[in-house]
Amino acid sequence: MYKNKTLGERLRDKYPSYSEIAKKHNTNIGYVSDIARGVRNPIRGKGLRIKKELEKYANQ
Repeated sequence: MYKNKTLGERLRDKYPSYSEIAKKHNTNIGYVSDIARGVRNPIRGKGLRIKKELEKYANQ
């Protein structure tokens, strides 16, 4: 059965790393990782900006 991939799975081998995104948004790697894996579902603020950036890199 087909499983939808999370952002984290789509970004596994792509640039940039979670640490670079975390530094850019002044947060920690764990928070970026949680957003990418779908543990957190941001709807506004910093989390939404991080999610949009991750989606941009995943769709390249």
